[in-house]
Amino acid sequence: MSNRRQIILISLAIAIVLTTAVCGVTSPTAVPIPEDTPLPTNSPLPTTTPLPATPTTAGNVDVGGYKLLYECYGEGLPTVIVEAGGGDKPVVSFTWKAVIQGVYNTTRICIYDRAEVRTSENAARDLHALLNNIPLSGPYIIVAHSLGGWHARVYTHLYPQDVAGLILVDTTTIYEDTIKILATAFPTYSPNEAPAITRNREDLLMAPSPSTFGALDLITSAEQVRQAGSLGDLPLIVISQNPGPDDWRGLDPIVRQQLAATILKVQTDLATLSSQGVFMVANTSDHFISMHDPQIIIDAIVRMVKEIDNH
Repeated sequence: MSNRRQIILISLAIAIVLTTAVCGVTSPTAVPIPEDTPLPTNSPLPTTTPLPATPTTAGNVDVGGYKLLYECYGEGLPTVIVEAGGGDKPVVSFTWKAVIQGVYNTTRICIYDRAEVRTSENAARDLHALLNNIPLSGPYIIVAHSLGGWHARVYTHLYPQDVAGLILVDTTTIYEDTIKILATAFPTYSPNEAPAITRNREDLLMAPSPSTFGALDLITSAEQVRQAGSLGDLPLIVISQNPGPDDWRGLDPIVRQQLAATILKVQTDLATLSSQGVFMVANTSDHFISMHDPQIIIDAIVRMVKEIDNH
């Protein structure tokens, strides 16, 4: 199963568990999707100064029987903390190199390799212990990708005084109507239908809902995210991938458009977690935006840094 389908299935599993949506906040400022925008065929890198040979600050910190490896680049406040996606260890994987390259001349940006934990609260408390033991002053801008968005939202709930802003990059969503919407987008089953249609339907709608992702308990973690609730007026930017024409191959173009619109809607709704929420769409249909459209993340970070500095 592809990474994209696995991420969607995780989102659907949480949609089954949760039935309470956050409400009572204003709508975000939406950035329209450009029409007929070509998708990149490679990984565009920002044209900025190369990374320094060594990090400004680096090391490993014991957070309770195990150590977390971290690296920080650049100087300045607020410090940006990257909360990577599930299974990603950015210190060794270099998945955030292009973003670091575009940010470290503006402010300090730090990455760390998260340990395997049981819940999002465990991850949040590990990050808090890490930040308390390295020479960095808060509050921080947290940039979270994929499943890391859950940990970041729980962290913000537990330690609101430590968070100056939050940027969610194609994060795993909690959305109660996703299954119903996706189900209505698919045609009724036919024994003569194309194999691609059957495969897509099974992957998205009929596969067993996962209860774990690695060591992470998805059901418990999802409940923790739900309890974290609204972000109030915290500066928030939500970045989504732009589902492209190659997604869900074999389906009717109208069905593909409906599925793409659903994915964008659940991401757009994340921006309503804060009255200051802003929604942006990346110029890539790939989930790994930090590698395939890093400039939009760089722009979001620089924008938020300036907004925080002006207040």
